[in-house]
Amino acid sequence: MQHDAKGIFHDLPPLLASTRYHSLAAKLLTLPKVLQVTSTTEESGVIMGVRHREYTVEAVQYHPESCMSEGGRGLIANFLKLKGGHWGGENAWCGVEPEPVTGTATPVPAEAAIAASPAVASSSKPSVPSILDRIAAQRLSDVSAASKCLATTPENLHTALKLHTAPPLISFVDRVKSTPHTAVMAEIKRASPSKGDIAPTASAPAQALRYAIAGASVISCLTEPTWFKGTLGDMLAVRQAVDSLPNRPAILRKDFILAPYQIDEARLHGADTILLIVAMLEKNKLKELYDYSVSLGMEPLVEVNNPSELEVALEVGAKVIGVNNRNLHDFNVDMSTTSRVNSALKGRDVILCALSGIASSADVEKYVAEGVRAVLVGESLMRASDAGAFLRELIGLDKPAPPAPTKPLVKICGVRTAADAQAAVTAGADLIGIILVPGTRRHVDTATARSIADVVRASRKDKETARTQSSSPLWFGSQAARLRSRRRPLSVGVFRNQPLDEILTLVDEIGLDLVQLHGDEPQGWAAHIPVPVIKAFRVLSDGSVAGGQVTRAGENAYILLDSPAAGGGAGGGDGTAFDWSKARDVVVAGEAGSEGKLPLPIILAGGLRPDNVAEAIKTVGSVLAVDVSSGVEGADGLKDHEKVAAFVRAVKG
Repeated sequence: MQHDAKGIFHDLPPLLASTRYHSLAAKLLTLPKVLQVTSTTEESGVIMGVRHREYTVEAVQYHPESCMSEGGRGLIANFLKLKGGHWGGENAWCGVEPEPVTGTATPVPAEAAIAASPAVASSSKPSVPSILDRIAAQRLSDVSAASKCLATTPENLHTALKLHTAPPLISFVDRVKSTPHTAVMAEIKRASPSKGDIAPTASAPAQALRYAIAGASVISCLTEPTWFKGTLGDMLAVRQAVDSLPNRPAILRKDFILAPYQIDEARLHGADTILLIVAMLEKNKLKELYDYSVSLGMEPLVEVNNPSELEVALEVGAKVIGVNNRNLHDFNVDMSTTSRVNSALKGRDVILCALSGIASSADVEKYVAEGVRAVLVGESLMRASDAGAFLRELIGLDKPAPPAPTKPLVKICGVRTAADAQAAVTAGADLIGIILVPGTRRHVDTATARSIADVVRASRKDKETARTQSSSPLWFGSQAARLRSRRRPLSVGVFRNQPLDEILTLVDEIGLDLVQLHGDEPQGWAAHIPVPVIKAFRVLSDGSVAGGQVTRAGENAYILLDSPAAGGGAGGGDGTAFDWSKARDVVVAGEAGSEGKLPLPIILAGGLRPDNVAEAIKTVGSVLAVDVSSGVEGADGLKDHEKVAAFVRAVKG
């Protein structure tokens, strides 16, 4: 049933399922002139509702009060809100204007009466259904309001773009093309005009990480606030959540883009691409918006619904075309729409994407067989109890296999001579730690540090270790896999609360392979240090972790858990162990956004010795590396070569 969205149908979805009840059956030719048609069956135009033109009288020929009637609650609520008397005035909220009854009713088909109303307009442009009319009007109003805000004037947006405050782009086209399987555009959508609330309390960044972990190539983020309950803030949070992923998804701003201002907003809030809907834009406007988006480095996704709209999209130069299986003129979903448009492409070189209504792997397989490269899935994913598993099922990806067991790497720290470094390397150590903190008992000068680094470098294998496949697409899992694959051994310079300039100078003078920040340095320093950074964190007696945000991705590459010094401050190297079960808790909680499904790789330090390291590894459960200093030293404070070898054997067998 389609309706005019006024009176008792105010703010209801444009199409409602109902059971016909023929006692009110009427024909337009016999309808009294005081009545107007408010609703008809979509297929055959049978009149389903009428309204008095002057008085607040409504009638429908089915039972909306039934608990089984779609939209019934809203319809009855509207009915109860009406005041007796005339339309307008205190009843103006529902959109019906009083009409003086003059002349006779016009004998036209009932469906034409509905189509003539603002709610269900004809499919010929520029007319669109009332919901799109209202959305378009609201979005233009939103743009006008935002443009007048001093902080977000068009001039200020342009200034921000010139200052490169927008996050870096990736190529939307390349991201889709490089996907080894069917590319999924996974959508974050809290609500829609046709379905109402879908997942109104969903966290956009949390949902984005579920999609990214499962293998989504693109994350489509609804930013329309009124009907879809999305915001630009959602999109920025999504972008920030996935930014540290080595092969992050492209970010699509899914909205009703009608002005260049919205493209500036999209770029500044982390989008890599935007949606342009042919049905909502005149050709000249479409071309203007397309060209402007491309000028900012964002190739748009251009949405069409039929072959004639496809021709318009091709004429403006679109490289990625999405076929919406939902007709925006009547909100029907026709899964054959993509197939018809694909046939009209006739082999032209564009990336074709199927949009809307995709709910099963069979839907995806059908389109892939026809040459579709990407599918957009929204509501089904938002409603899925396990969005990641459902996404993989859609495109036929197996459940990720558990990672193969691997022995931890070994870091021998506090090495003070080239001879000790050589002994550690010979025993099989992977990382050699050099203390560069003045005033500490294991501190070495620059010349000694350089001689140790030279030994490490000369002992390095000629080729990389066999590439380790990361079991996690997230930051720390990917960094751990990279470390396991690197040519080793590697030198690690250890610093504690020293100036950044001093660290940078020593990295260059010594030729360090990694840096370990063992104090309370800002994690953001990692962006300025030209080698990977290990950040040390202190596990306190209550299980809390001090020294920064331990699971914060995108900055330090590796996490080291150690015992605190007396008073809880930064220390280490004194042979004191902490409760290893606390480290296990950190590992099991997993990487941020993984919901415990991807363990957090750590380097374990603090009180380790040849006789307890195996038990420590067993307790923690998943350890990237173990770090020892005092546990392999002799009475003279230098490394005991036999203890070093025993420690390595205890770890690696």
